[in-house]
Amino acid sequence: MARGCIAPECLRPEKLERITCDIAVVGAGIAGMTAALSLDPGLEVALLSKASFTASSTYKAQGGIAVAVGADDSAADHIADTLRVGQGMCREEAVHVLVREGPAALEYLQSLGAAFTRAPGGLDLTREAGHSRRRVVHYHDHTGRHIAETLAAAAARRGNIELLDDSFLVDIITDRDGCRGCVVEQGGRLLYLDAAAVVVATGGYSGLFLRSTNEASAGGDGIAAAYRAGAALADMEFVQFHPTAATLPSGKVFLLTEALRGEGAVLLNRQGERFMAACHPDGELAPRDEVARAILRESARQGGGPVYLDATRLGRRHLTERFRHVYGELAKSGWFLDRDAIPVLPAAHYTIGGIKTDLWGRSTVPSLYACGEAAATGVHGANRLASNSLLEGVVFARRTAAHINGSRRAPRPAGRFPADAQVAAGVRPDLPDLRARLEAVAGVVRRGEELAAALAWLRAGGAGVPVGAADRHACHAVNACQLAELLLAAALLRAESRGAHYREDYPARNDGEFSNHTLQQWGRKAVME
Repeated sequence: MARGCIAPECLRPEKLERITCDIAVVGAGIAGMTAALSLDPGLEVALLSKASFTASSTYKAQGGIAVAVGADDSAADHIADTLRVGQGMCREEAVHVLVREGPAALEYLQSLGAAFTRAPGGLDLTREAGHSRRRVVHYHDHTGRHIAETLAAAAARRGNIELLDDSFLVDIITDRDGCRGCVVEQGGRLLYLDAAAVVVATGGYSGLFLRSTNEASAGGDGIAAAYRAGAALADMEFVQFHPTAATLPSGKVFLLTEALRGEGAVLLNRQGERFMAACHPDGELAPRDEVARAILRESARQGGGPVYLDATRLGRRHLTERFRHVYGELAKSGWFLDRDAIPVLPAAHYTIGGIKTDLWGRSTVPSLYACGEAAATGVHGANRLASNSLLEGVVFARRTAAHINGSRRAPRPAGRFPADAQVAAGVRPDLPDLRARLEAVAGVVRRGEELAAALAWLRAGGAGVPVGAADRHACHAVNACQLAELLLAAALLRAESRGAHYREDYPARNDGEFSNHTLQQWGRKAVME
């Protein structure tokens, strides 16, 4: 895959309109907005959003934020659950940071105005898959939207944050000292943001799959730009599929929050029989990878088609209050949670891989940071514990900002590419074809022969034709190709089954050989380390 997505001369900083700021934060989801808000008020911050914050994956998050604040809970229990679900791949020090700083992260959101759903005696805590306790703090069933609106309102009140909507990250500029800003496309023009540091908080790449709970635009553009800038990526093979997603009559894939199963909803086959009890001791509340594979096995056993999520036992009053968002969206399609069992199948939902960072958000490129789903902190291991993602977004964004606040640097001359960094034209793939292939070969169940064939097709240019235009659609397409290649190569390298990565040709977990993380970096051979 060629490095970069537009011709090199187009990206020379000296040829572009220049905007100067102290810090550029790319992405306006929970991680990006938290990072921007946590930076010192004296810093000039450019907060870039590809679209409105309402288009972020954060805004769509239904379940909640996992924090060990219940009377019967403890940090030790939350850590144990995270490590167990992570299947031996979690970075333990990152998990300890996540969990122990969780209560402070929750207090931070509340201090900004987040008003989570309460019960007599305190916060209303619910339980989701993989958790041994009720520890998920929520706002009805649209927690992400509530948090996003709270953060956006806080950002609007801050005089040092300039929100740049309709700004697409094209590439990251580096010099010998590290990151020197980024190039963005805004309204058809290219701009050079000259910044002392860049924070990538652009989310994950689950939109590369044909069936995803996120938009197709969730294609990992920030991760691809960081890769081209020389940053190491980690664990790109681990993609979490949410077990219960409905396909609405409109064709839209719509997530049915795991909290429904936490409250007592059950999975039924076409004959109306429960099947999860025979698949896992925790039944419907088994880890997501286990439930997703069980659903596909049951679908195959019944000759194809969906299984059904039955929440009717919860009653109309509870469903319309606690799950008002899901109830309302399904009702628009003529499905009623208190009356109907809803047809569901797994869908790509969350990507664990991304830009490798330390505990302070630092990538392997100086002055280039990452947080949220775009980052690979190691906290999720091979399979994310439900509702740890919103918590990660807040905890590690605050740590990223804390490191930047304590690392002021003197201004440097405008960045430029080093002589050996050739930014060449890439390829513009047929994205529907690419997404369909990934869905077929890199989904819930994978096979080495199919992964290898798809990788060879992609490397041979089967995804499209060369492009050199400086528009976001071409760049997004090249980014999709680049990340698909990295995902396939990492999945092929990991010849075992672990968590969200299941190889039918290697169904066992192999701790002896594959207990390390997959690392990929521009110009270097992928390794386990």
